[in-house]
Amino acid sequence: MREELFWDREEQMLSPEIEIERAINFGGFEFIEEVQKKHGMTKFAEVLMRNKNLSKKAVNYWCQVLGIKRTKTYTFQNAVTIWMPFR
Repeated sequence: MREELFWDREEQMLSPEIEIERAINFGGFEFIEEVQKKHGMTKFAEVLMRNKNLSKKAVNYWCQVLGIKRTKTYTFQNAVTIWMPFR
């Protein structure tokens, strides 16, 4: 586990979803491979499809790698962004 990615969580309180989310958004390939082995590709793909806190770049990349249509992911279905700039 890369402690710098989970500074706000206790290890025993870490869910597989949070671990996969942080790996997708911020982890390197070695950490992502470790997470995929730990939780399985099915769980990895499930988090990729349903998670609300993933970057579009990361989701796009992993959809291409895994052969998933990105339009089926929550990230690309949701048109509203969390941090809407003021105008």
